[in-house]
Amino acid sequence: MIIGKTDRRSILAGLAAFPLISATGGMTAALREPITVFEARRIVTMSQSMPRSRFMAVAGGMILGLGESLDALAPWTGGRQFSLDRRFADKVIFPGLVDPHIHPMQAAIMLGMPFLAPDDWTLPSGKWPGIQSQEAFRSRLAQVVASNPFNPLIVWGHHELFHGPIGRAELDAIAPDRPLLVWQRSFHDIYANSAALEWMGLSDPAAFATALSAAGAQPEHGDIARGMFSETALQVALAKLRPVILAPQTLQQGFAGLIQMMHERGVTTTSDLATGIFARFDTEAGLIARAFSTGNPAARVNLMPIAAEIDAVEDIEAWMKDRTAKFVSDNVSLKRRVKLFADGAFFAQNMQMAAPGYSDGHLGKWLTEPDKLHDQMQRYWQAGFALHIHVNGDEGAEVVLDGLGKLSPRPAQDIVVEHLGYCTEEQVARIARLGAMVSAQPNYIRVLGGAYAKRGFGPDRAALMNRLGSVERAGIPLGLHSDFNMAPIDPFYLAWIAQTRMGIDDVARAPQERLSREKALRAITIEAARVIGMDGEIGSLAAGKKADFVVLDHDPFEIETAAMKDLPIRATVFEGRV
Repeated sequence: MIIGKTDRRSILAGLAAFPLISATGGMTAALREPITVFEARRIVTMSQSMPRSRFMAVAGGMILGLGESLDALAPWTGGRQFSLDRRFADKVIFPGLVDPHIHPMQAAIMLGMPFLAPDDWTLPSGKWPGIQSQEAFRSRLAQVVASNPFNPLIVWGHHELFHGPIGRAELDAIAPDRPLLVWQRSFHDIYANSAALEWMGLSDPAAFATALSAAGAQPEHGDIARGMFSETALQVALAKLRPVILAPQTLQQGFAGLIQMMHERGVTTTSDLATGIFARFDTEAGLIARAFSTGNPAARVNLMPIAAEIDAVEDIEAWMKDRTAKFVSDNVSLKRRVKLFADGAFFAQNMQMAAPGYSDGHLGKWLTEPDKLHDQMQRYWQAGFALHIHVNGDEGAEVVLDGLGKLSPRPAQDIVVEHLGYCTEEQVARIARLGAMVSAQPNYIRVLGGAYAKRGFGPDRAALMNRLGSVERAGIPLGLHSDFNMAPIDPFYLAWIAQTRMGIDDVARAPQERLSREKALRAITIEAARVIGMDGEIGSLAAGKKADFVVLDHDPFEIETAAMKDLPIRATVFEGRV
């Protein structure tokens, strides 16, 4: 690190700027902080008006300016002591990555579980190789049961199209005397053995039916014979499991693992797209706020309530004001945005599909019935909220788009279609006409393209899940998200999937739906920030924005596409702190 001063001309230029600077409170505060100038072989800004630079001045966590030389930064550094940080002088600086859709509570809970999924996972707990046959899954599950002391034992990742059917009978055979639950790869379904049902107090059919009714679950979403809790019935199982999954030690370790993964893969900002799904909003918000506000974590989070949490709230203004006072801090925000749910899970084939439907004739599931969903849209739109709407199938998309089309124009409010697993070209055009945005999870095509071609979709429709190329051609702002643990927290990996559409079976499907390199990188930086309403603060490297960046060996615009899959991140810098 070098301490330096600029020449006389630069000093005069800097002094001349001070009266203007002092008139702006934010800049004045930043100028009271030490200035660091970062030097890099190249700074990739993701700003279209100034795409490249070499030097960046930072103070108080804010970017003051960028330039091709130290002299260009003289308005900020002139006449002041500043430090020139050259540790990245031979590296490339790139904006801090944005994953616009993670569930921190879900991550904290799931990271303590064994992962038995079709795809490979690398987690703080270790490496979990993908399992792609029924025999291998049941063998591995039996090994986990034998070696794991937890009671009840919960494992995650089963998918019927890879692992064969699972349910109460199959789990009883593996664990006849011990509570065992298997969380389906989608997160939306849980299967319990007889001992687990007894442990939950739900082994009696009458008690099971009463619990479903009390939770407002649709009766067909629960099945005591299979030990199944699906979609709306999932809340019944979660209520019984809270003492286990919300145990303080479990959550403490889980949040630490989440923040570690974000830091290692360059994610400096995320948004919780369903605060209140495991417990009440206040409980979850308090836990998340504490995790992101203690121990100097190098990341920030935005809290977003689910509509069901505030549907019964009469005074939304008072509710927002109270929660803002309780939970908002430097690293935690609560914006006027709400999460709504349309149809069921993509990984479970519970999404609502239009004609010709599913090839085996089964029907999808609604998380929110269409009439109620439309009422929610109207209420929160009129209350000034941006809408983030979970939707997975093309029938679900039709219902969502019909409801959005009835909203009065409000250009200052955002509409974000979340996931959009399968849709038609015409629906993409409707999204564009509405001025809506898309936040997509591209791991669908990677993990499920081959499996859904054989069962459920047929090869033609399976190849066209994740129509991201169509989204790009329509000019729709796009973010790529992990929805962890639907995909790894690794934006460069997601960008690689979106550019290649390569499946875990090594088959690339529908190459016309690939993203360009430019769009893929924007979808993990500036456009990802835009879909959560934070593009004025993050997502690109520009004066006045947060000094969040990652350090790379090479410019992501110039590497081979294959290299993006495992792109090394040499450092993650949050608000100027290395």
